[in-house]
Amino acid sequence: MARQQRMMRKGIVVGLGLFLALTIRAGEFPLQLTDQFGRVLTLEKLPMRIVSGSPGNTEILFALGLEDRIVGVTDWCDYPLAAQSKPKIGNITPLNLEKVLALHPDLVLACNLNGKDPVENLTALGVPTFALNPVSFADLSAAIRLVGRLTATEVAAEELASALETALRHLPPGGERSRPKPKVFIAIGTELTDLWTAGTGTFLDEAVTTMGWENIAGELGFSWGQLSLEYILAQNPAVILTELEPEVFAQDPFFCEVAAVKQNQVFRINIDIFSRPGPRLVTALQDLARLGEQVWK
Repeated sequence: MARQQRMMRKGIVVGLGLFLALTIRAGEFPLQLTDQFGRVLTLEKLPMRIVSGSPGNTEILFALGLEDRIVGVTDWCDYPLAAQSKPKIGNITPLNLEKVLALHPDLVLACNLNGKDPVENLTALGVPTFALNPVSFADLSAAIRLVGRLTATEVAAEELASALETALRHLPPGGERSRPKPKVFIAIGTELTDLWTAGTGTFLDEAVTTMGWENIAGELGFSWGQLSLEYILAQNPAVILTELEPEVFAQDPFFCEVAAVKQNQVFRINIDIFSRPGPRLVTALQDLARLGEQVWK
């Protein structure tokens, strides 16, 4: 009997603590924040019905444990698996206002690809719409912390942002190496005849340059583009990062002459993850760090 009473008292204390925590948290609203479009906006209350405007935003929300509050995602939001069963608002660009409004959100987490006009129109209609626009790892850390503030999940957001920053710091620092920087070709696509690459303003470019590598598309003035075979051969990259099987390059009469293929330094990575500003970049950076150690050996 005494044990039951102690358990009941403990349960009451824990329950009271949770209630007070929620009460204190709810008391922090209204909340005024600046989004990554530079717009100063006010969120009147803790959001319980959230619509995500991009796969990266959706992954952040899930990583912060907000699955039950997500009421709508884009057609492209396919990770984690549970995101696929969420109501769909259509394509990323332009944002379908009718579908968004039909879900009665109290927070829309938009992105730069949604279009400035839809974001402004939603705001004018009284729907709290905060835009994320991370174009660097520092921006992504800030975006994660911003979502944490908006959703009262600051502790989880801080852990996630810190994990990303730690993974970035643990990339092999190329500046300490005495050898020349290895040139890298980032090969994006499922066919050798139609490859794209990542230039400046992408997470892949920032990651490889942080490691002390030289992205052969890094000085060409685009974020995503295509390179001629002649340019690739002239640059003769020592490393290829790709979503294709490495053997495909070895079997090609052109690429078999490239240093990366001859030195067996064609590495398969999940480029889909690197193209999304989301929490899976932590694991992607850790994998890239391991590849970096192989290259520098």
